[in-house]
Amino acid sequence: MPHLEIHDLTVSYEKHQPTLERFNLDVEQGELLSLLGPSGCGKTTTLRSVAGFIQADAGRISINGRDYTNLPPNQRDIGLVFQSYALFPHLTVFNNVAFGLRMRRIPKGEIYSRVTNALKMVGLEDFADRRPAQLSGGQQQRVALARATVIEPQVLLLDEPLSNLDAKLRVDMRQEIRRLQQQLGITTLYVTHDQVEAMSISDRVVVMNQGAIEQIGTPERIFAAPETVFVADFMGFDNRFSAAVESVQGDKLSVNWGGAPIDVRWRAKVGSPRPGARAEVFFRADNANLRAGADASGLAGLVILHTFHGNEVRYLVDTQVGEISILQDSAGQRFESGAAVTVQPQTQKWIAIVEEREPLA
Repeated sequence: MPHLEIHDLTVSYEKHQPTLERFNLDVEQGELLSLLGPSGCGKTTTLRSVAGFIQADAGRISINGRDYTNLPPNQRDIGLVFQSYALFPHLTVFNNVAFGLRMRRIPKGEIYSRVTNALKMVGLEDFADRRPAQLSGGQQQRVALARATVIEPQVLLLDEPLSNLDAKLRVDMRQEIRRLQQQLGITTLYVTHDQVEAMSISDRVVVMNQGAIEQIGTPERIFAAPETVFVADFMGFDNRFSAAVESVQGDKLSVNWGGAPIDVRWRAKVGSPRPGARAEVFFRADNANLRAGADASGLAGLVILHTFHGNEVRYLVDTQVGEISILQDSAGQRFESGAAVTVQPQTQKWIAIVEEREPLA
């Protein structure tokens, strides 16, 4: 049995306009599952419904077999980490972390022991007497994590917890959250709009769009094998072109790319596509190479822009199928704007997505 079950959840902010409609999701014991998607897709609504801050119109939420659907937030055995930290500014770090335990009337001796251990786990045992204003953003987020986990909740909810931190600190805190979650074995629901964050921290990722699940799977699966056009776009496939399916053989289909047939992996929820159906072909900027000059090994083009990214250089190349973005090793051959080049595809890493199996009218 899943540890957290969301069954047929329907939530509406406006009458007859549900944000979530018959939404279903299971989270396993000890799993860290991320809800990933753009603003307004329903991910925070899902989390707030589990927390009890939003009353569902219909459906059921249960944790460890217990029905939580109609329980008020203070009766749900849940730890919550907010985007804004939500620490009490007048309380010390120790007392912020101890707050939930005191509300549960835990004995003083046990409070001291549990808070001390929680602060050690997040590396803040020497900061117990400080107030939030005396801490950095990363330290405040560690306090929020300690406060949420010290109560030993059934489920831990994190709502965009790193969005207020700078880039380097976000990387450090991702590792800290993952380490702590695995050490404690807490079932965790994590909300983010950051693809890299979701990929690096999760056991599974749920990509959401307009209140529905577009795809659910491991980070590796979501990254390499998107099942819909929305997921491919959202997951950062830099290049896309439309083409008619010429033939299908097993897990590969053939399309025309700049006058030459290429075979690419395909995904479809509509069954095997027929010749003539439209495929949307996606590939990342590092899934093709550039060579100087034009030859028959690929697609001819002209470099129109190049930008330096440290270990890599990104080129924008104008071709007969449109502009193509390519990443190359900065230690390799460099191409100036206006240079004639050939784009050589690495089609084993490309993917075609077919959403209508019949030929175009």
